[in-house]
Amino acid sequence: MAETDIHLRINEALNGRRGQRAFVDRLSAGWAAMTGGLDRLVGLLEAADQAVRREQDVAERARIIAEVGGLLQQGRALAGTGGRIVDAGRQIDAAAARVRRETVNIGVIGATKVGKSTLLRTITNLPDTVVPSTRFNPTTAAASSIYHTEGTPSATLMLHTWASFRDGYLAPLHDQAGLGPVPQDVAGFRDYRYPAAGSAEAAGAKADDYLRKLHAAHRSLASYEALLLGPDRTVRVPFERLRPYIAYPRKETGDPVEVQPYHAVRSVRIEQSFLDGTATRLGLIDLPGSGEAGLDIDRQFLQQVKNEIDLLVMVKRGDRKGASYLAEDSYTRNLADSARGGVPLEDYYVVVVNRDRANDPEGEYFDNTVKSVRDASLERDIRVLTADVAVRDEVVEELLQPLLRHLAGKLADMDRAVVRAAVSVASGAAAAVAAFAAEVRRSGQDLAQLLPNREDEFRTLAEELRNDLADDLSRLVDRYDAALAAGDAGRTLTEAIAEAVGEARAWTRGGLGHGDRATWTTKIHGQFVHGPLETKQDEYYRARTRIGEIFSGIDLSLAESVQQLWDDVAEVLRGRLTPELVPAGPNALHDLRATAGDRQARILAGALHRMCELKKDYGSVVLRVTQPIVREVHWDTVVPPSAPPSAPAPSSQWPPPPRSVPRPAAAPPQAAPPQAVPPQAAPAQAAPARQAAPTGGGSSQWVVMPDGSRKRVSRVVGQFGHPDPAVPQRAAFQQTAAVGVDGLYDELTAVVEHCVVELETALLDEVRLMTRILAAAADRFFDTVIRTNRSERDYENLCRQDMSSIWPQRFDGGNARVAAELERLQDQARAVTDLATAVSGLSADRGAP
Repeated sequence: MAETDIHLRINEALNGRRGQRAFVDRLSAGWAAMTGGLDRLVGLLEAADQAVRREQDVAERARIIAEVGGLLQQGRALAGTGGRIVDAGRQIDAAAARVRRETVNIGVIGATKVGKSTLLRTITNLPDTVVPSTRFNPTTAAASSIYHTEGTPSATLMLHTWASFRDGYLAPLHDQAGLGPVPQDVAGFRDYRYPAAGSAEAAGAKADDYLRKLHAAHRSLASYEALLLGPDRTVRVPFERLRPYIAYPRKETGDPVEVQPYHAVRSVRIEQSFLDGTATRLGLIDLPGSGEAGLDIDRQFLQQVKNEIDLLVMVKRGDRKGASYLAEDSYTRNLADSARGGVPLEDYYVVVVNRDRANDPEGEYFDNTVKSVRDASLERDIRVLTADVAVRDEVVEELLQPLLRHLAGKLADMDRAVVRAAVSVASGAAAAVAAFAAEVRRSGQDLAQLLPNREDEFRTLAEELRNDLADDLSRLVDRYDAALAAGDAGRTLTEAIAEAVGEARAWTRGGLGHGDRATWTTKIHGQFVHGPLETKQDEYYRARTRIGEIFSGIDLSLAESVQQLWDDVAEVLRGRLTPELVPAGPNALHDLRATAGDRQARILAGALHRMCELKKDYGSVVLRVTQPIVREVHWDTVVPPSAPPSAPAPSSQWPPPPRSVPRPAAAPPQAAPPQAVPPQAAPAQAAPARQAAPTGGGSSQWVVMPDGSRKRVSRVVGQFGHPDPAVPQRAAFQQTAAVGVDGLYDELTAVVEHCVVELETALLDEVRLMTRILAAAADRFFDTVIRTNRSERDYENLCRQDMSSIWPQRFDGGNARVAAELERLQDQARAVTDLATAVSGLSADRGAP
């Protein structure tokens, strides 16, 4: 296969991964939902186990304890860290990572001093500071990923947090060293006193290697603490300064042991151009040496980068110790077998034997090693390649090109194999989950049969609740109907009307708001002499405004009457339900309406909605009743000679009988301008009632006052807002002046008193109407929530979640609590079965590769 074809086919395979993403995403989402449901099911089993052990008065208690306890053990084993669920989840994660990976990655692993780092430097042309090695000791401390790029070379550190360092590095070492729990914060770690390796305090010789690691991390904390606790999770580092972040200190050069910042490094991403003239998206993963300090370092780092490796290469070198196939070689092969994720081992794993002419010039150890490794590899058809890893041409021809040819021919198949394996293990695990959930459901049903029948009892109680509410609401409706039949107006509104009437009369009798008649007369006398008609207009406007303000409070009283009905209904419902369902306060029915809607109690929700719209439906009393009457308090309005027949009898003979305010006859157009007229020259005569109140523009003019001055005053406005030619300004002026201040006071008090009587009569009629409306609203609510067909289902839906608090004597005992736990178990088991079935069905999905 030509080199250009190799890179073309690899890139085609990488592009083909995108077509598998949608399916793998569905698989991942379904898996997450199923495992989350399984975790909740196990949690409910724990709750049920605790409940039945806690209760002493439960029927068949011993049997329930035994069955629930057995199911709990099964669930824990299924969902536990060592179970098939976890293994399947890792496989699905690997498939998800693979189809989203845009590079083909070769992982390189090997024991200390076999030439692994030399091989990587030879391929990548990177310096020792980036891919370090030493002559005698392990070097690689953090996994590095080296990616071919045509861009600027760079090195980026991915950092631990304190929590990930503690849980992923310190905690396993503590466990292996027999030290107990790891310190929870940095200060606790800094103050921790670790026993020395080989000391009497150490937990035997097996703990020594782990203690040395802990001591190294402890004494060098100052060199990486800021990296753990800082805000940045990635850091760019120049190549020449990279070594301390990825390698152990060099003993032979005296590197300070207090400086070991690699502890804070999760992984390193290095970008470097190393494939001449090609565009292959290749990555090399540098894994720590195998067998280091007995820490199982291979598995630790292989697990970290498992999802990033497409092909694993083990480097081996022949010497006096390693001239044959050793146990550590078998160990690495087994690691590869566990990490391959459905790819055939012979496609995933390759052994490279380092020729190493510098240390084995005759090839004695090399030949023996190659023979031993090939013999062992034949069992699994594993490929064995050879080259001197220090010679670039040899590495390219004998290692890199064969590996790339292999990937060009196999990568697409390997990708599909990983996804098929993920589907297979997911389907198998889902079948196990479905079987377990079905067993939980069956057992829950069987155990529930041993207890009193909770559902039948609940339905009976819900029906009784509706009947009890029927009695309570019927009495409430009767109370409102009785008030209506007796003519007993709503107390709140009646009191508000009486208060407004009293306040208006007190204002009128109290000198129109000035205390008494004399004070009012004194205050306006000068103004009246200066402009009698304008003074009259001002006082009428002031009286109208004040009466409107006093009676505007009736709207608030209407709101209080509606609120009283709401409170009455809420009190009835709260008495049969609970304060949680019907909370105290003015919004009780609004809150219950929302709850009823959420719980599919649609009849109740609709009735409560209509009840809550009562204020909006009824409207404003001020706009409908009060304002039209108050508008008649106008200076150009004739007061009737007596109060309407339906008005309440006045409490005294005050005020004096109302006087008619005459309007003079129209003067001819050539009449003289207005002049002062003595009061006795303007005899009173009847005037027709005003037809329209004064309106906007053109409603004022300049007139000559009695003293010869000019003043701007309002016109007399007739119908349709035009000046009334029948009532010239001079005549109105003369009439007002003729009446005088005392006459104006009598006239205005009579007009206001008449308005108050009208308002009292109209508003009391409105109260009686409101009482009918409230009674009708209560009756409509009763009809809807009680008499509607199948309304008992609404009460079941509303009360099911709160049955224990509504009927504690029936559903809050030991049997009831255990029955509730078993019911929750059955519901969750049913949901888990559905989720597991969905995951299993993905294996036959057309989108599966």
